[in-house]
Amino acid sequence: MKHFLAAFALLSLSACGFQPVYAPGNSALAAGGPITVEPINGRSGYILRRALQQELAIGLPGVTEPATLNVVLTENLTRLAFKPDGAASRSSLSAGARYVLARDNSAISGSTDAVTDFSVPAQPYGDIAAQTSAADRTMRELAKRIVQDLRLQLMAD
Repeated sequence: MKHFLAAFALLSLSACGFQPVYAPGNSALAAGGPITVEPINGRSGYILRRALQQELAIGLPGVTEPATLNVVLTENLTRLAFKPDGAASRSSLSAGARYVLARDNSAISGSTDAVTDFSVPAQPYGDIAAQTSAADRTMRELAKRIVQDLRLQLMAD
């Protein structure tokens, strides 16, 4: 009886047109406006692209026609301080982005950067986790700066 009720619930949900918001290929972010963000290489590029899609979901001023945002990402990890045994204790992750927003009649380009400093924990694999977290924070900040710069440039036009 329980299996029958579960099957009935699933069938009734699919019959009403229910689709999960975060389903592959049907992302709410993908339908967030006329601006398409091209794929960016690497794990950090994926995080940056998702952050850009979230930031651009409300659109940009004056951009109503389809547009494509291309971003070239560069990252650099610098060790700032070391422990007596030679292991890093403080690091800095800097990222730079050159971007072009291409529309039918024009293109807007620019560049920006973001830096995140972080402490390296002493636990095993702590450095990897700290670098991953710093990369995520840096990409979100970089996305905000790119969108802010695009808004400023579009407002000036």
